[in-house]
Amino acid sequence: IAGAMLRQSARTFGASSRALVRQMSTGGEKKKSFFSSWTFRLGATAAVGFGLTVAVDRSMFHPKIENEIVEDLMLKKGGLRRERIVVLGTGWASVGFLARIDPTRFEVICISPRNYFLMTPLLPSVTVGTIEPRTVVESVRTLFPWVKFVEAECISTDPKAKTLTLVTKQNGDSKSSSRVVQDSAKSRPEFTIAYDKLVVAVGAENNTFNTPGVQQHAHFLKEISDARRIRSAITDAFESAANPGQSDEERRRLLNFVVVGGGPTGVEFAAELADLVHEDLKNSFPQLKGMVTIRLVEAMETVLSMFDKKISDYTVEHFKTEKIEVLANTFVKGVHADHVTIQKKGSKTLEDIPSSVVVWATGIKCRPIVDSIRKTIGLDVQNNFRGLVTDRFLKVKGCDGIYSLGDCATIENKRLTEDVEELYKGAFALGGNPKAKGVTAESFKKFAASKAAQYPQLGFLAASDASEAEFSKADKNRDGVLELHEFKAALMAIDRTLKILPATAQVAAQEGKYLAKQFNQHPIPEGMQDGGSVVASLRSQYNAIKYPNGIEPFVYNHMGSLAYIGGDHATADMNGAMSNVLEHLGLSVATGKGVFLLWRSFYLSESFTTRTKLLLLMDWIRCKSFGRDISRY
Repeated sequence: IAGAMLRQSARTFGASSRALVRQMSTGGEKKKSFFSSWTFRLGATAAVGFGLTVAVDRSMFHPKIENEIVEDLMLKKGGLRRERIVVLGTGWASVGFLARIDPTRFEVICISPRNYFLMTPLLPSVTVGTIEPRTVVESVRTLFPWVKFVEAECISTDPKAKTLTLVTKQNGDSKSSSRVVQDSAKSRPEFTIAYDKLVVAVGAENNTFNTPGVQQHAHFLKEISDARRIRSAITDAFESAANPGQSDEERRRLLNFVVVGGGPTGVEFAAELADLVHEDLKNSFPQLKGMVTIRLVEAMETVLSMFDKKISDYTVEHFKTEKIEVLANTFVKGVHADHVTIQKKGSKTLEDIPSSVVVWATGIKCRPIVDSIRKTIGLDVQNNFRGLVTDRFLKVKGCDGIYSLGDCATIENKRLTEDVEELYKGAFALGGNPKAKGVTAESFKKFAASKAAQYPQLGFLAASDASEAEFSKADKNRDGVLELHEFKAALMAIDRTLKILPATAQVAAQEGKYLAKQFNQHPIPEGMQDGGSVVASLRSQYNAIKYPNGIEPFVYNHMGSLAYIGGDHATADMNGAMSNVLEHLGLSVATGKGVFLLWRSFYLSESFTTRTKLLLLMDWIRCKSFGRDISRY
């Protein structure tokens, strides 16, 4: 009996102990399932909210087109119709525009020989297999189902008649196996289309600066086909060097890679190529690894010259550890099948560098269609060889209804010195003292603030204390006021700060978004309709309230610059970004592996669709886990 009592007591004590432990670990309550937790509820609410937002946007604000074939090419049918916008190009500027234009108000037609958007900043990664080609492209039809797309190339325009002539050029690169198949799938006749508004966003093409041999022997890096071609050429060079019949001298030539251009594209390609050699090819070609030479040729004093000097210096030093040789102050005088001819600045001696693969990553020029439009309008008006001259609202000068964005356009800003006397009178009046001998420091500061919207070069004076320094420089006789000749000298100095916007994806995307916003606010022309939708009517009323004085001129908002420099290192130049907040905190320049994570996260977020985001993430994981694919296909 005593034994039974002891056993029962032990069981009771054990059960009580286990209950107490459970109570202590669960807070005295029964453990909740994940599906009833606040984490799940918040996640589910966010997912449903996102889904509903997309559904409403696609059904009301961006409805899918019913007919993908463009009808009434010449706009000759009678009756009310929506205003037709024709967009040339599928680059960053076009995508920024198409994503925000109101399809309920306009008939939007996109025309390009390329039926996809290309994530150009990631092209250097494609050349070595870090990222696969399909990861950096997205179909225009998938991105913008509310836009009518035509795969064709514009060859001529008539600004007076508002018409375009388009053709489809045959591409000689489509090869299957070892033979060229000639079928009839690509049958597209020439046609002419009319427009109400034309948006030219065709980008630019490589500028060879008439350097002999570049067209025949150098690779460009602007299209996905360029990246695939370079990838095959790199593999060819190593496979040829591994051939047992090669001499050591020929092997060294085959493994000499030359990159021309020290801008972001050239630097990032050289960095990616170095990663390929150090991380992957060292295992596949251990004997050849020591023969590889990567040279970067730059005509300026250093690489990444548009970045902060600290970044340029850091990149040069880092390239030494990556075994990339930088040839600064060096000009390319000729490109040949087996060597590159260079000339050092200040020297008359020409030097030949053995090479197998040359990548030309410097300079841009107008595409033929842009030059054609310039000549049609008149070179006396369109006098900038860089691209189509536009006003600050992105409207092309010298014609009606044509706008231009991105690399094929250049904004003409009005110079202060064109209206010196009028500006002087206005600045003088702001002083409030009619007996003063000239413009005081206070009135000069007020003048900069009042005219900053009309003259963007005054922006830095209005947004900082720089007006006092500029005033002091111009006040030569130190009498505390600026007379007319001193005022003119100050304006001339300020005009010299005007800079052409860089040909970057950041600028092009901002211009596209701005122009779409501008078009959405335009009044509906007589004889046209807005599609009869409630959404268009509400948008019109909203814009009238938000922008009572009309839309402001385009102002570029610099968000900083990033560049990958190899070995999981990157650089960030945030000077001028975020209203100079980081500059004041001393954080405007950053380098190293931490910035590399920032570089990757930025481009992951910039990918347009969930598909490309997932592919990009998987490519990076695959590359780090299994290495790059070096097969040629």
